[in-house]
Amino acid sequence: MTHDRQSALSAGFRLLWRRQKLLWWVYVVNLLCGALGTVPAWLRLRAVLAHSLAGERLTNRFDLGMWFELTRLPEVSIMRYSTASLLLALVFLVFMLFVTGGVLETYREDRRLTTSEFFAASGAFFWPFVRLLLLSIIPFVIVGLTYHALIGFADSVGDRAAADQVGIFLRWGAMLVLLLLALALRLWLDIAQVRAVAQKERRMWRNLWQAWRMTWHEVGRLYGMYFLIALVAWITLAVGVAICAKLPPTATPAVLLVLELIMFAQVATRLWQLAGAMAWYQRHVEMVPADAVEFTTPHPQEIGEASSMNEPPPPSDPGPELPPADA
Repeated sequence: MTHDRQSALSAGFRLLWRRQKLLWWVYVVNLLCGALGTVPAWLRLRAVLAHSLAGERLTNRFDLGMWFELTRLPEVSIMRYSTASLLLALVFLVFMLFVTGGVLETYREDRRLTTSEFFAASGAFFWPFVRLLLLSIIPFVIVGLTYHALIGFADSVGDRAAADQVGIFLRWGAMLVLLLLALALRLWLDIAQVRAVAQKERRMWRNLWQAWRMTWHEVGRLYGMYFLIALVAWITLAVGVAICAKLPPTATPAVLLVLELIMFAQVATRLWQLAGAMAWYQRHVEMVPADAVEFTTPHPQEIGEASSMNEPPPPSDPGPELPPADA
């Protein structure tokens, strides 16, 4: 099983590398949406902090307390500019939902699709994937309720515990459970998308059920692959944030470079998961080995009927024997 997981993991990475044009394209769209979403807030902060004590404290070093105080000022009103960021985040979500069909079709064919082929595949599965997204709200709500229940349990235990760290550790454990459950749901939905593209399936209820059966049957292999890829994403995120925390705010180009490297790693690992899921599907679902075919022993009555059907017909009755002509 470990060999199969590593095989799908490496096959997915090679597929991602061969079709890296998709990665750069998605990353550029994400970069544009992020830039357009932050420009209004950046212009407002620049106008307010140009000649102020708060601006000096945030320029020479990042003061978290000063930042929170700044966001509360009515003349700044940072939350008023968050609408553009949320709107462009929604635009990127719809964009990813649209191109997922084309991305999976490219990974399935393992060749460079023409523009018409790519957008035809994207458009063909856009509305089915929208229905799949709506169906996924129910399990994600269940996971969210589970997380809130664990947080409530952590707070109640932390209030009664003698050590203050107990509640903090339990909260971290609840966050870990949330990440693991969300990763499992992400795996399930990705297998549903892969199966829909491979089988040209547009009935999402039936597709979701079949994807659940496939995922549950190979949950160790698939979840191990997804966990390793997600671990790469989490490690790069943690390292990038740690580097940004050490850089001075005046090193704006270096901070932007690190942030964009973090975002590139997140986009790359997401497409790596899709490529790995498609590679696994093609190896273990579409290519069924000959020794996996089940042979059943037929019933004796069926053998008799089959043998009677294969026997040659009996010779016809020649009738009474006639005397010779010269008699």
